[in-house]
Amino acid sequence: MGFSIVIASAIMFIAILTSLAVMLTVASNMHKTNDAMVKSTMMRKDFNETSIDISDLVIDGSDRRHITFVLNNDGKSKLFNYTHFDLIVTYYYTDSMNNDVMHIERLPYSNTLQEGRWTLSIQNDVIDPNILNPKENASVEAMLSNPITSTPSTSIVITVSTDNGVVATLASTT
Repeated sequence: MGFSIVIASAIMFIAILTSLAVMLTVASNMHKTNDAMVKSTMMRKDFNETSIDISDLVIDGSDRRHITFVLNNDGKSKLFNYTHFDLIVTYYYTDSMNNDVMHIERLPYSNTLQEGRWTLSIQNDVIDPNILNPKENASVEAMLSNPITSTPSTSIVITVSTDNGVVATLASTT
């Protein structure tokens, strides 16, 4: 009779330890799920409060590689993480066989203007230097790898994506 009490106690001890391990795992997973939901809500809030617009595209008439446009912050959030922005330019250039060829170029941000890069300068940047605050405008300069074709009525498309995924596009003709 004493041996059966020891076996029953061992089974109950193992059952209690197993229950405890399951409860700790569930609690840990609930914490991870809660963290993911909070982060998702914060990202959705950032996305909903961000709004940008592109206007006033100018193509330099002499070299046709240098373009400028205005980036407007129409939202409620401050924009500052420019290295994580995407600038994509779709344009036509004339190849060595004198054909107009479509080219899609992604340009990374840089502090200085150079080929294949873009820079940003904020007009009247008094509050929060180098941060594009709500209702502020920035002048964006980009230097493309190829000169834009001078053939009339060819298209150029500028797409800017912020670090949180908000996108603005401007389509124009040359």
